[in-house]
Parts: sequence; structure tokens; C-alpha cells
Amino acid sequence: MDWNKGIGVYLEQVGSGLSPLTIELLGKARQLADAKKLPVIGFLLTADGAEAAKAAIAYGADGVALVEDGKLAAFDGALYTKALAQAVEQLQPGALLIGGSPEGRELGGRLSAQLEVGLVADSINVRYEGEDDTLTWIRPAYTGKLFVKIQTTTRPQLATISDKIFHGTPADPNRQGEVKKLSVDLGDVSPLVKVAGFVPLAKVEGNLDLMTADIVVGAGRGVANQEGMQEVQAFAKRIGAGFGVSKPLVDAGWAPHDWQVGITGKKIAPKVYIALGISGAIQHKLGIQDVECIVAVNKDPDAPIFQFAHYGLVGDLFDVMPELEKLLKKS
Repeated sequence: MDWNKGIGVYLEQVGSGLSPLTIELLGKARQLADAKKLPVIGFLLTADGAEAAKAAIAYGADGVALVEDGKLAAFDGALYTKALAQAVEQLQPGALLIGGSPEGRELGGRLSAQLEVGLVADSINVRYEGEDDTLTWIRPAYTGKLFVKIQTTTRPQLATISDKIFHGTPADPNRQGEVKKLSVDLGDVSPLVKVAGFVPLAKVEGNLDLMTADIVVGAGRGVANQEGMQEVQAFAKRIGAGFGVSKPLVDAGWAPHDWQVGITGKKIAPKVYIALGISGAIQHKLGIQDVECIVAVNKDPDAPIFQFAHYGLVGDLFDVMPELEKLLKKS
């Protein structure tokens, strides 16, 4: 296997396995690599990577570049950047996908500076549009009001990518791949953070947040004011649902950014999403694209959300909420 010029993926570990976001990126990397007959190379920095390397191959990697060192037992931005930069220089991938996790965002920025290459931050899509190896990255701009195409002239083509954008391929434990151990020089630098141990926390009963609730209620501009938003929030609580808002409510200062649903907020995948007074702008649509069932209520029959909602009700959300609550309690 030719290790050079492939599609690289930074492999972020969770325990001895891989993070869900890493698995999503391996699926997209596999798609890109197959289009150009290139290998998918995972870059794994760790103190012990045997199980994670096997998982990466099962999820689509052709090879794993493994850097093992006791100093890499826990993430340290400076050390990980030093190790990854040397690994990338040895193998020279044509592109490197990094998950947009807190760890990945730090690593991507540091690596871009270290290697003096461009970085596309918070990409939401990537594809080939020409005959060469140049990738076209898509990312939101102006807080999600526009989406722009970006191509980088430096190599590797480097980007951080948000979660719940791509779908990973199912694991195939019979897939074969190669693990190549790389030697890097970390010098005499010591980690700034040392993990002494983990203390598991008890599950909080009844905690219905955006990421865990089976039903989520979303409030949009149609609530008219902050009191209207609070009324929708109370409705969500009564029916046992999580609560989120669209971007305009955060911009107005009525809700914290942590409640925002959309590509510039949280990407959610509950069984049911009830969108009340939400127009359905593209940045919001991308945040709910994995929802099983979308129920939309809006006064405007031409609201974009009706183009992709599974069920739509044209009417005043404050008139519809009591009727929805009755139906939900019956069911």
C-alpha cells in the first residue's frame, strides 16, 4: 500500500475505542478515497493504541499511522501537535480530516500554524469538483447566513469538521489493514496535564437536554417575544420534551447559545422534533437533518420548513400547542 497522498483522518480516542465523530469522518474519508483510488490513513497518537487501531481499520481505514508514547496518555495540545506534525511530514497525506471537537479544534489550529498550511474550520461538507486532488470544502459564514466554497493551495489540505454531518460505515471486523508504528521526537517536553483517574457520575434522572431527549420542542421567531418563548418552554416541560431555539432567539438575547439548534449551534437527532414558529432556514435544517419525525407549526404556508417537515400545520403556534398537548397526553 502506498501511504503517501492518501486521505488522512485524525483518530480521536474514547477509552480504548474511537469517538463517534471519528467514525463519521472515517466514513466520509472512505467515500473520498474511493473516488480517487486513494488509501484512507488514520493518525493515532496515544500511549496504547492497539484496540483503537483495529477499530479504525474496521470502520474503513486502510492503514493506521500509530505514534505510541507514554507522554500521549492524555490530550495535550502542544505535545499532540508536535507528534502529529512529524507523522504528517513522514507520510505526506493529501488531506487530513480532524473532528471539530474541543480537542480537534485546538489541534487543527496548532497544526495549521506548525505546518504553515491553510485550515478550513467548521466544514460541513467536502467533495472533489475537478480531476486533480483539490478538495472543495463547504462551511457556514456570517453566522450561518451564507455557505461558502473554499479550496486550499497548501498540502495537506486541512480541515476541522463538525459532528452529525456525515455517516460512518458499519464496522467490518474482517477488514484487513496495516498498522505502521512511527517514531517521533517529543524532546524533553512534559505534558501540562496529567490524568490521575476517572470518577463516573451518576445519571441525572429526568434530565431532558437537547442531545438525549426523544422529543425536542424548538421555538423560533414566531414566538414574537421572550414571554412567548418561555410559554413554549413551559409546554416542552409539560410534555416531557427537551427545549431548543432557532438562531434569531439567541441573537435577540432571549436564550443562551447552548440552546441553539442548527449548524452553528447543536445538531440533534431525537425521534420527534416539534418546530414552533421556526421558518426552516438552511442553517437550522442542517442541525435537524437526522431527526426521525419533524412536526412544524407556522403561520406562513410558504415557510421553508414545510418543504422538509414530515407533518405541517399552518396556524398560530399558541392555538396549536394546547391541541398538541392533548393529543400527546392521549398517546
